[in-house]
Amino acid sequence: MNAITSRLPAVRGRKLSRRLGGLGVVNGLLGAAVVGAGIAAYFVVAGTSPAPAAVRTATVARGVVLSTISATGSLQAAQALTVDFTSPGTITSVAVKPGQHVKQGQVLGRIDSTSAQQAMQQAQASLATAQAQYEQTLTGETAQQRAQDALSVTQSKQSLATAKATAKQDERQSSATVASAQRALRTDQGQEKVDLYQQKQDQAVYPNAVAANAAITADKAQLSADTAKQQADQSQQLATQNKQSVDKASLSQAQTDLQQAQSAHDAAGEASAQSEIDDFTSDVNSDQSQLNALAVTLQNDGFAITQDNTKVTNDQSAMTALENDAKAITADEAKIAADRQSLDSARMSATMGAAKDAQSISSSRLALKTTVASVATKQAPPTAAALASARASLVNAQIGLETARKTLAETTLRAPIAGTVADVTGTVGTQSSGGGNSNPSASSSSSGTGSSASSGFVTLTGLKGMQLVASFAETDTAKLRVGQAATVTVDALPSVELAAHVIAVAGTSTSSSGVVTYPVTFALDRSEPGLKPGMSADVDVIVGEADNVLHVPTAAVNGSGSNATVTVLRNGQQVRVPVVAGLAGDSSTAILSGLTNGATVVLPSVSFSSTGGTGLTGGTSTTSTTGGSARFRGGGGAFFGGLGG
Repeated sequence: MNAITSRLPAVRGRKLSRRLGGLGVVNGLLGAAVVGAGIAAYFVVAGTSPAPAAVRTATVARGVVLSTISATGSLQAAQALTVDFTSPGTITSVAVKPGQHVKQGQVLGRIDSTSAQQAMQQAQASLATAQAQYEQTLTGETAQQRAQDALSVTQSKQSLATAKATAKQDERQSSATVASAQRALRTDQGQEKVDLYQQKQDQAVYPNAVAANAAITADKAQLSADTAKQQADQSQQLATQNKQSVDKASLSQAQTDLQQAQSAHDAAGEASAQSEIDDFTSDVNSDQSQLNALAVTLQNDGFAITQDNTKVTNDQSAMTALENDAKAITADEAKIAADRQSLDSARMSATMGAAKDAQSISSSRLALKTTVASVATKQAPPTAAALASARASLVNAQIGLETARKTLAETTLRAPIAGTVADVTGTVGTQSSGGGNSNPSASSSSSGTGSSASSGFVTLTGLKGMQLVASFAETDTAKLRVGQAATVTVDALPSVELAAHVIAVAGTSTSSSGVVTYPVTFALDRSEPGLKPGMSADVDVIVGEADNVLHVPTAAVNGSGSNATVTVLRNGQQVRVPVVAGLAGDSSTAILSGLTNGATVVLPSVSFSSTGGTGLTGGTSTTSTTGGSARFRGGGGAFFGGLGG
């Protein structure tokens, strides 16, 4: 008998007392509501407003929170039961054979549990992780983590210092580059001024190279003319020299003739020779005069040619200087343009570098602030929200592990009740379709959408004792598993509570008036004199339990899980507090974190309306109509969400 089963009689007793006592409370409250409505009507007629409703409260307490589901069904004699695995899988062993008698809980067979074991290992790892995270949230950082935090802050500070040093270095380098570009620009501008001044000086003779070239052309023409004149004068000189030579020869011959005539004492010959001598002497002297004049002329011609050559040379030098000046100024302008571009580029690079360094410093400063803030956050005491979130994760991991364990346990099929094996359909290596246990007689007799049950893995017959078949809503059926403990109350024996357990949950549903239900079969753990097939009975199944937890009336909780809140009464003031809500039971909800034991929570108010009859603000009336009967659940506490204060 497990912990839940051991508490069932006491719990069922409390539930029964609440049921009977609750009906009385409800009747009393309905009466009070009628009286309240009359009083409210009186105030309306009299023109006087009713007094405001008093604040209702409840105290946070530690205890057990139970969640149950209920249904109504009828007793029947135990017949055959088909037993099958809950989930499909490959059969790895068959432990029974037809004709064999089995006891309750005896192993019937197993399916491959590899995936279920892996799922449980993963769930165990998730639970260990959640536990470690919860403990870390609760205890804070270790010394090693704090040292790592300090190192992170130091590294962030170093990064900021490096960014600042880099910015200063870049600024110096950028300034030097800009200054160098400025110096180059000033130098080239100075050189341009020098070249412009030189051009102005060179333009004193000719305004430009075109004029100088025209002068050179004229100079060359004059040189050609003077050269031609010199050549003509030289030809004339040569001719005169030749004539003088001829005249001198004639003079010499005349002188010879005179000597001969004198020797011959030829007076006539002497006179003729003397006349020729005089003529030729005059010619020679005339030739010499012409030669002397030509010598002066040729000297002048040479001087003129020298002057012409000098002028050509000077004019060519002037043109070359003007051309060089133009080239130098063009080169200066190109260098100045390049210098300006280099200066603009240096300034732009300096601006971009400064912006980049500023961004780097800003990013490093922000990273330092973020690191410091992160370290402060990690080293700060855990907040209630962080603890609540870690606790919720831990609870979810625990639930996941429990689910994985149940899934692993379900890979081993056990007899839910004692009986005789009538048939075994599965063999090792074949695939089991799963689907769980079913009652053939109940399935075959059900109507609506249901169909006859499959043969299952093992069919048990020769069952003893009584069974209860009750129909549960589809949302409740998902919470039921074979083997769960239950408490059965037979209407014919209202003072007797019978322990039972689930032996079959139908895989097919029935539908009536649009309501879908699933038949569930319970085996009574003991019989009772007076029980007969066909009797109506109620069954309660505990589907959720939280032990030794803080809890409050469910009406006080808004929301669910880590998004839940409650209103706490502190120093007369109502304060909304975030909490982590756990299991929502029949009348109370477990609070995993956010509240302390003994705290006072505020419940929804109860007011009476003068025009609409009785108004119950915030109350919860839980009824169960599954199985055909209706009954109030939870007594006065559940009806009003708990009365306190």
